[in-house]
Amino acid sequence: MSNDPPPERADLRHEAARYRALILDQGGRVLTMTAISAESDDIAIEAAKSMVDGHAVELWDGVRFIENFAPAE
Repeated sequence: MSNDPPPERADLRHEAARYRALILDQGGRVLTMTAISAESDDIAIEAAKSMVDGHAVELWDGVRFIENFAPAE
């Protein structure tokens, strides 16, 4: 028995990870969500950091929480 994914899922191994940046209000509620397509966590982190503009930003990879970026004071 092979450990390879089914053929219809085989191409997913080579796609960039799909990340989500959640823009939060001061109370921690989600204002908006932006999809980030990146090859690695490091690239997604840099993209999320650039979104911080008066609001906190959380970075997620599916259900995996990566990091929270607080707004500059």
